[in-house]
Amino acid sequence: MVALSSKHLSMYWQIIGLVMLWFICILGANAQQPSDSIEQAPKGSWVVLPVVYYAPETRFGFGALAMHSRRLSDDTLTRSSNIQMYGLYTLNNQILISPRYTLIFDRERYILNGNLAYFKFPQLYYGIGNNLPEENEELIDYTLLRAENRFLKQWKPHFFAGPVLNLYKVYKVETEAGGWLEQNKPNGYTGYYSGGAGLSLVYDTRDVVVNAYKGSYLEVTSVFYGKALGSDFGYQQYIFDFRGYKKLNKLKHVLATQFVAQLSSGDVPFLELPDLGGDRLMRGYYQGRYRDKQYVTWQAEYRAPLFWRLGAVAFAGVGRVAPVVSDLSFDGLKPSYGLGARFMVDKAERINIRFDYGFGKETSGFYLEITEAF
Repeated sequence: MVALSSKHLSMYWQIIGLVMLWFICILGANAQQPSDSIEQAPKGSWVVLPVVYYAPETRFGFGALAMHSRRLSDDTLTRSSNIQMYGLYTLNNQILISPRYTLIFDRERYILNGNLAYFKFPQLYYGIGNNLPEENEELIDYTLLRAENRFLKQWKPHFFAGPVLNLYKVYKVETEAGGWLEQNKPNGYTGYYSGGAGLSLVYDTRDVVVNAYKGSYLEVTSVFYGKALGSDFGYQQYIFDFRGYKKLNKLKHVLATQFVAQLSSGDVPFLELPDLGGDRLMRGYYQGRYRDKQYVTWQAEYRAPLFWRLGAVAFAGVGRVAPVVSDLSFDGLKPSYGLGARFMVDKAERINIRFDYGFGKETSGFYLEITEAF
């Protein structure tokens, strides 16, 4: 994932980056001519993009964004699995390595998905709440180890359930002397370990996981963190993720919608609080610009193919955070909207390279990704 805030990247570097990536995409398209049929791509495919990044707090960064997609079974009823990988190294000796995966086994009887991360990278912190002034901004640095895994078993067609195991370790936290983090001392501000286990229920009728044209996805997940797994703090988190996809006409125009609620209780470490923004939800906001125990968001996206392998999208949404569920009112909702371009590098697997520019309240951001936001 590459998400660049407008305040940290000049228009010059955005233009240079787009030109470079466009050239790479053309080379990749000329190298392969895949079929339009999903069933004719059992051997899978690779998409790899080099990344050149610049921000004042990191200086130049270099890395790669990659994805491998393939079917793990000869059974045509089994959807393709995928592994996504993002790695970045900066001239300030900062590192970000983050693989994400969805593995779907024979006849979809079992699904393993999750992500791992090694993260030593600066982040802007504004405090906790839905109305935080820009003056709160401070730069914090820390090292994060993350392992999130969910193992699902199919109990009935399209219905899956299984255990969740999440582990987080945050250490070597460096803050600005006298800054907002040091003054307010939220849970885990000097570092922490969290271990949590829970249960996930999923109903999934999407035709293709990474770029659905039709179907729905409904998820309810609960995870409990406590001393049983060595956690420094005791807390609970609940996730509700509801998505729908509808093909509007024979031209493969798609209307996609998503509602997400992330609800928490107990002594949640500050970096595990639900945070608004990023490349998937509430595009246009720096991820973590607003964070609190409760978070709700809704977004819709209109996806339209143009010609050849090119497509365009328009998206809009709203969201907010709050300390308690009763405060999740319409008052204080933040807007998110924007436009994007798509380049389909693999027709058989419907894999797009995604360029999005999102706008929020007095903010904006550019996003480069492989696969759709949801």
